[in-house]
Amino acid sequence: MYDQLKKLEAPEKVINNADKLLKPTSYDIRAYVGEPGNFFSDDAVFTPQSAEVIGKILGSQEFILKTGVRMSLKVGEAIVIGYDNGPTSEALAKAMAKGLMDMGVNVYDIGVASSGQVYQNQNQLGAIAHIQITRSHVEVTTNGAKFGISTQGVHTYLLEQMNTFLKEKYLVRNVPEEHKGITLNKKEEGRKAYYDKMISVYASYFKKRDNSMVCVNLFGGTGLQYKELFKQILGEHCSIIGTDIDVNSGQVLADPTRKEMLAKVPGLSEALKGGKRVHSFDLDADRGSITEGADALDSSADGHYLGDSLAFILADYKMKIAIPELMAKLQAEKVNDRNLKAIEKVCSRFYIDARYTGAVKQYVEDMGGETIFHPKGHSLWKETITANMKTISSLSGFTDIAEFAKETGYRDLQIEASLHMFSTDTDDGIPRDDAVENIFILEQIIDRLSINSLHAYFSSLPKRFTTKEIRTVAENNEKKDLITADAVKLIKNLFADRKGFDTTLFEGQIRVDFPEGFIMYGMSNTSPKLTFMAEGADMQMRNNALAFLLGIHNGLKEKYEDASPMDLAENSFFTNDKTFELNNPDIVTISDSRFMTFAAHCGIRPEDIKL
Repeated sequence: MYDQLKKLEAPEKVINNADKLLKPTSYDIRAYVGEPGNFFSDDAVFTPQSAEVIGKILGSQEFILKTGVRMSLKVGEAIVIGYDNGPTSEALAKAMAKGLMDMGVNVYDIGVASSGQVYQNQNQLGAIAHIQITRSHVEVTTNGAKFGISTQGVHTYLLEQMNTFLKEKYLVRNVPEEHKGITLNKKEEGRKAYYDKMISVYASYFKKRDNSMVCVNLFGGTGLQYKELFKQILGEHCSIIGTDIDVNSGQVLADPTRKEMLAKVPGLSEALKGGKRVHSFDLDADRGSITEGADALDSSADGHYLGDSLAFILADYKMKIAIPELMAKLQAEKVNDRNLKAIEKVCSRFYIDARYTGAVKQYVEDMGGETIFHPKGHSLWKETITANMKTISSLSGFTDIAEFAKETGYRDLQIEASLHMFSTDTDDGIPRDDAVENIFILEQIIDRLSINSLHAYFSSLPKRFTTKEIRTVAENNEKKDLITADAVKLIKNLFADRKGFDTTLFEGQIRVDFPEGFIMYGMSNTSPKLTFMAEGADMQMRNNALAFLLGIHNGLKEKYEDASPMDLAENSFFTNDKTFELNNPDIVTISDSRFMTFAAHCGIRPEDIKL
């Protein structure tokens, strides 16, 4: 019926920015939108113009998955669009909606919403796809979009297909005016559907529980839309903070990984001193951290728990409670022993990324689980988890993962170091990184494990000394790519076939594990930033490993004439945490004594190091 095609009308500027908008190495769109007071300027990349074009491509393109399956939006189908409360997000959402409607796709506008609500509303409102416009945790000069069709996220190689579509100016549908899509205001309906589900699943449990020591930091972002939800489920005694922050001012970023940002939230330090456990979101509430302890925000103190810390809790719960309970239910359903063993093996997989402490691997494997390195990217993780759920449900004798989830109540739980925690839904079995819902899940897990103090819990676990993920700017993406390529090649060659050292290559990253810790070097897929980490069994080993990376990093920056200094605002521990003894990281070279000590420990000779 709609076999009439027309030329894709895309401004030359949008076509020229194809590689900045639709990156085959990225798991979403993240690009420059201009400066405050001058958004969508001539040098901006992600603009209403480009968003409308992307909407037309998304609404018209037939994607080809790696399995060979073809996927596309059809005329008359619906897509949910939500957005964060940033200054450019609504305009970009409306422009993308315009492009989709031109292709005959109906748009369900749910307004300012968390990513979790966007994901859930897709099913709740009967849509086939979703889009979330969000900059996540970065500056207002950047914005982004993440989208998916059915349960498939559009990322990496699928973004590359969109990139080709744009550059080649493929034909799009020529939909008659009477069949073009419309926008329906689903703000109230979408919010109610999300609230109703959360209340039906969690309210009865928390009504019987003392929640007075729980504090939720909404961080001035989309979490503000759920203040009343937290009150309805956790009660009036739960503390809610972060309601009066202007996250668009540039003074504070809604980044739950960064202590210095948490310290700017009014009432947060007081909550910690009062013994409360603080949950914090990013702008679109798909990542969440936990902080506990009066001095937890001090640069060198424990108590601020990121993904690889929370992984211990998830591993404990899965291995000691969730998997045994699932096995008992399936045994009662007469699932044969061969399938039970296969199911247990899949359930006992824990995915870790390049930023994880090596102690998690040791801990999981000591409990009989398996750890597998996984490329970073929330869409990629959700694909893997969905595939595992399909395997488990099939082996259990269920027709699909929804039936399996409803009948067994089993959740798979995984978490990236960046704080994307994925929990499969007990209604449809789909994995989602919904930091709002994850607060309820984590609090229940903490109860099931009888954890009264996170400090006491983590004190009993294997201890390593790890840097945060160090993120620092390169002058531009070209120099970022050159520095990263040389660093990865050098580190790979230095540790190749070296006994006791395990090298893992990721997209744009390398990690080397050794008995006392690890080193990691790579680049960000979404910004011109270089990233690295180091870990040791003690502080000195950590510092030596970090100096080793800094020597390579600084040497390659000099080679490519990149004069940008270490970002000490984002990496304030260099100057604030005296245990590192590295208050001027830019001057560390390969002749530094700590660099040479670490190299010698690894059996690397000075003549082997050629920058």
